[in-house]
Amino acid sequence: MLYGQRVMNWAYADEELRKSITAVFAEQVGVVIWDNLAEGTVIDSAVLAQLVTNGVWSDRQLGASRNIATVNDRLWMATGNNLQVGGDMASRTVRVHLDPDMPRPELRDQTGFGIPHLDQWITIPANQLTVLWHLLVMVLDWTRQGAPKVTGLSMRQFTPWAQALGGFLAHHGIDGFLTNAAEVREIDEDETRWRAFLTTWHERHAGRPVTAADLRRDAEPLHLGSDLHDPWDGQFITTAAGRLPNPLQLGRLLTGQAGRWRGDHVIRAGRNERGDRAVFWVERHQG
Repeated sequence: MLYGQRVMNWAYADEELRKSITAVFAEQVGVVIWDNLAEGTVIDSAVLAQLVTNGVWSDRQLGASRNIATVNDRLWMATGNNLQVGGDMASRTVRVHLDPDMPRPELRDQTGFGIPHLDQWITIPANQLTVLWHLLVMVLDWTRQGAPKVTGLSMRQFTPWAQALGGFLAHHGIDGFLTNAAEVREIDEDETRWRAFLTTWHERHAGRPVTAADLRRDAEPLHLGSDLHDPWDGQFITTAAGRLPNPLQLGRLLTGQAGRWRGDHVIRAGRNERGDRAVFWVERHQG
């Protein structure tokens, strides 16, 4: 509200999401908010990962045949209850968690707040001006002291930003920035699935190399009388559609994950003794 915002509905299809992103770049707003996502939504989109990674957004102009390229200088936000992140989004996300610790928080007594009904108060232009003035004073005070940064914070390609913002907050005695980074990784749906898969794989096969076909065969349900038993107890990795991959799909998935640590486990890839087949095994970090 201080710098200009645009509130949009979340597009659950990547193509629609891409179109809405391109359209909003034509507007003079600094903050883009996808508001009120469905509860438990997993934010895992190749389009969104590209958006928050690249300094320039390129796409075909809506209603035209030419491409456009725009500097990506916006802040992108999403709101919702119990949201999760998947893919690489966890390491590119700052999570703000609000817990009123009570039912029906909209009915609570407002007299205990420094600014009762803040959501209404902040819409008044004079109040916005007051907040912006104080914010600029805080920024100038920080820069006059040399704009100290916080070392030790790491956030992939956003590390310089995180260290600067962490330094600004620390300078003014505000702690807690990015202290929930481990918690964000815990809500990384993709990380959770792979970590459980590798843990179970190591428990069943230790470090023994297996082909993708052998590993997939190991996931076949067992007939115990009239019942079917899942030897992996639901922990075998699945496709985006939630189905068990075929050996070819599994081989591609494992190749794409080779060398990437998931918790204390990592997939390694190599060739069998004859050198005619790819094999995979899981190593566990002994820390």
